[in-house]
Amino acid sequence: MPLIFVNAPVGTFTDAARDALAEEFTTIGLQSEELPQHPFDRSTCWIYFRDYPADRIYHGGKPGGTKLISLEVNSFAGLPTTRGKLSLYKGFTEAIRKHAGIAHGERVPVYVVVREVETRDWGVFGETITIDEVRTPHPDTPAI
Repeated sequence: MPLIFVNAPVGTFTDAARDALAEEFTTIGLQSEELPQHPFDRSTCWIYFRDYPADRIYHGGKPGGTKLISLEVNSFAGLPTTRGKLSLYKGFTEAIRKHAGIAHGERVPVYVVVREVETRDWGVFGETITIDEVRTPHPDTPAI
């Protein structure tokens, strides 16, 4: 059930690349949290792409540095595990390499931050939701 923000310089991804990344990030995110690929669970993974002009991205206090991409991944506390986070870092980085047109062997300029949020601090439709409700949704639970 990750909530993901993708921050990148303008022009890093085509519309088709964003669509493909969203599909891959959803699958990778749920796998890293050991959640089912049930339509309900897939619908709880939300991804926002935020593009910034290169002159508004600063490195070392100066604008226009390398095309660094940062990901902010919010998930329930305890999801994913350390093993899941490592899988997430590798999977997200590889997906970005592929969809940003970065050649194999080149360093992929991706930073990933995972924020773990207690379930009591995550409001869903005016209430909270438990990890069990996400892990084992009723088969008839509709996608959001």
